[in-house]
Amino acid sequence: MANEQDWSFPQLGEIACNVSEPFDFAGRDNVIFVNTGDVLSGKFLHSDLSSTVSLPGQAKKAIQTHDILLSEIRPANHRFAYVDIEDTSDYVVSTKFMVVRPIKGFSSRYLYHVLTSKTMLRELQRIAESRSGTFPQITFDSISYLPIAVPPKNLIGPITAFFDALDAKIELNRRISQTLESLARAIFKSWFVDFDPVRAKVDGQQPPGLDHATAALFPDGFEHQNGELVPIGWTVEPVGEVIQAVGGSTPSTKDPTYWEGGTHYWATPKDLSGRSSPILLDTERQITDAGVAKISSGLLPPGTVLLSSRAPVGYLAISRIPIAINQGFIAIICSERASNYFMLQWCYHNMDQIKGRASGTTFQEVSKKNFRPIPMLLPSSELVAAFTECVSPIYSQMTNNLRESQTLTDMRDTLLPRLLSGEVRVDDANRTVEAVL
Repeated sequence: MANEQDWSFPQLGEIACNVSEPFDFAGRDNVIFVNTGDVLSGKFLHSDLSSTVSLPGQAKKAIQTHDILLSEIRPANHRFAYVDIEDTSDYVVSTKFMVVRPIKGFSSRYLYHVLTSKTMLRELQRIAESRSGTFPQITFDSISYLPIAVPPKNLIGPITAFFDALDAKIELNRRISQTLESLARAIFKSWFVDFDPVRAKVDGQQPPGLDHATAALFPDGFEHQNGELVPIGWTVEPVGEVIQAVGGSTPSTKDPTYWEGGTHYWATPKDLSGRSSPILLDTERQITDAGVAKISSGLLPPGTVLLSSRAPVGYLAISRIPIAINQGFIAIICSERASNYFMLQWCYHNMDQIKGRASGTTFQEVSKKNFRPIPMLLPSSELVAAFTECVSPIYSQMTNNLRESQTLTDMRDTLLPRLLSGEVRVDDANRTVEAVL
């Protein structure tokens, strides 16, 4: 282990700077704009960020490969990313970003891991809140004095590689979960939107990919209902008569008896923002028994589908935990007639219709009153059960991936300060991770 005197603690402003290079729009046919909402916890959320018209006024900053993007507003919201894009010539980022670039010869990846550690983000948030109230915000000048723990050169590489490996595993889990979710959506679309098994039976064919028992649950023809062709025997009913739709509220944040020492998960739409899968395992805030008692819907059971009904409309998740919610949700308590996996996918595929029920002047909101009458095409309970059984392993794997990623994230946050202090060796840290995987 390196001696303590081998470490140095330069200020951030001594090893990096905030870059404000203006983006040159001349001759650009396709500009890729990155705003703070387009990044989360080190990753770019969208594969297509292109914009060729109506770029906002904050689209001004140019970036380079290996730059570090940090949101200046509410830094604890994890709106940060490492620029690993090889060609950044078409990328312009928002002025809401701090573009941190290390001095020549200093490891950008190492600095990225330090700046985005849990301990550092807490400190950045503290500084932001001490400077402003409504929109906690930092500037590079306000954080440039922060000491950065720098180990001897022979340790920078191994420490960086260790955290890169953790990030790579977390990212792999995210991509696998995205693929699994795409598969679940494709199955739902084939069965209940495009009616592929029914069409196959109409043509006298065995529905491909289905066993005989499942295929037998699909009708072999269509009938007219309300001017539309639907599979024979399926019904069209208001969604509110099939499931139970409830809302939530926010107990007074000025009363500590509702919050201090809270042990019950309490969700807001923010908890669903940028998630790698539609599985909810935790929330940013917890609430007390007294707080739960102030919410008419109380503590909702695991398996509840959460649909954000405002700010914005359309976030979706299945809660794996007992949960209370604020007023920004329609919580869907499901039944055998429409399971939570069925309802999750139904909401995805009917989102345009759901959003079309939104109203409001200050912000758009879908009320429970407007949600409940939305017509739902409902197959037999046996077919819903078959779909649920088919996709259940998919969501179980997604849940396992998310739990593993949370464990790795917790370990990263725990091990980083210990590695930076020299308390733990990299080899010991690797063995700790291997023991839980």
